[in-house]
Amino acid sequence: MATVRPGDAANAIHVLQALGDSVTLLDGRCCGQPAFNSGFRDEARDAGRQLLKAGQPFEAVVVTSGSCTSMVHNYLPGLFEGERSTAAGRIASRFVDFASYLAAHPNLTSLALRLDGVVAYHDSCHTRRELGVSHIVLSLLARIHGLEVRRLLHEEECCGFGGTFAIKQPEVSVAMLTSKLDDISLSGARVVVSADFSCLAHIQSGAAGMGVQLEAWSLPELLARALE
Repeated sequence: MATVRPGDAANAIHVLQALGDSVTLLDGRCCGQPAFNSGFRDEARDAGRQLLKAGQPFEAVVVTSGSCTSMVHNYLPGLFEGERSTAAGRIASRFVDFASYLAAHPNLTSLALRLDGVVAYHDSCHTRRELGVSHIVLSLLARIHGLEVRRLLHEEECCGFGGTFAIKQPEVSVAMLTSKLDDISLSGARVVVSADFSCLAHIQSGAAGMGVQLEAWSLPELLARALE
């Protein structure tokens, strides 16, 4: 996702450093999800192995995309066998989504967060269904003074991206995206925020293609703005 939204890594680092953390960026490594979703298990295993190897020396690896976190937790260890699967599971357990890491951080209350404005909240499928951390994301948003968070009428519905789904079923994907954009429009917000990069890329590019004035901010971007 660093290729799609290159500024988000810097935003996440900014927030983590404000909490007093020392941060090392694991750049240029993939969780293997694109290959996994396309049925290429060997390629997904190779990509995942490199990511787990890079993350092994650290006590925690903070992941800024819900779909990547879900891949590492729920699917990556299963690509290995026997003791290797067990070892992969131990390292995978150190990977934590950005929102959960922040919510559990002992220095969270020291952050002065303020941003006057209105945003709509898009609850990604991975955040809601696979990680079950929607309430944690919303609790972080509630900590930002001056910010009004508007919930969507059909919050539980997918934006239509779904990785390779958008490529294999473009007509259905566009129909789902259009419905999501209509829902966001009804909220009256001109900024949508989410904990998943892939959804934001899909929503923002779709809005631009349809001539809809809409900005898409990731959770790290929103919090970095609130710190400023």
